Amino acid sequence: MHNPDYSISTPENVDLHLELAGLGNRILAGLIDQTICVFVIVIMGLAAWGVFTLVSMSQMPGHVKGIAYGFIIMVMIFGTFIIHFGYHMFFEGTWQGQTPGKRVAQIRVIEQNGQPVTWPAVIIRNLVRVIDTGLILIGVLSIMIDNNERRFGDLAAGTVVVRERNSELLTTAKDDLELDTAKPSDADILDIGRITPQEYEILVSFLKRRKTMGKKQRPVVAAKLMDHFKQKLSDDSTKNAEDYLEGLYRAYRTRALT
Repeated sequence: MHNPDYSISTPENVDLHLELAGLGNRILAGLIDQTICVFVIVIMGLAAWGVFTLVSMSQMPGHVKGIAYGFIIMVMIFGTFIIHFGYHMFFEGTWQGQTPGKRVAQIRVIEQNGQPVTWPAVIIRNLVRVIDTGLILIGVLSIMIDNNERRFGDLAAGTVVVRERNSELLTTAKDDLELDTAKPSDADILDIGRITPQEYEILVSFLKRRKTMGKKQRPVVAAKLMDHFKQKLSDDSTKNAEDYLEGLYRAYRTRALT
């Protein structure tokens, strides 16, 4: 059973349908991430205990030991805070909306407009995490009640959590588009790694639905998409729009399957 769709109308007049992550996948990702955080905190605690032991066995004056103990406790408190918030901020900001747990669960945080999540949004949604984790029942209820399954952090940051659909899109696109994989030279020339999964989904959506578009709308949308990708990839190709987009699809698919 599929989760509800999250629909986005792009500036290129292409409707993009993404699958919401679902509560189960988010809980799985959360458990994995929390396990990693707890493991790191335990290691840090063992290190602090070792330092405590060394200090207690030293010949330091009593008041110096007191200062040392206080400093160690402060480092533990500060370190725990940094791990709890910094872990999610770091990975979501550098892994385009994913953490190790989200990657295993195959889900990703994106902006409401379908674009990759930005650092300000990452910071906001994770600062509000204290409410979602502190009042966990309310956080879960928020996900269950909201039409787009957003917790308070998502509502504050303007983000949504969706499922990764790369493998599904590759299979579906192959059946519907009947395009061969790219030649090695094509895949090597194009810096396909700069295309985000969301941009790839828009590309596939157009290629799958172009035959249903009006004669006037189809070339306009194709040209806009080509201009976007050429600018992003710093490409000066002279191919016509649809041939260019088909080449991008083949190159992306070749890279994903290797």
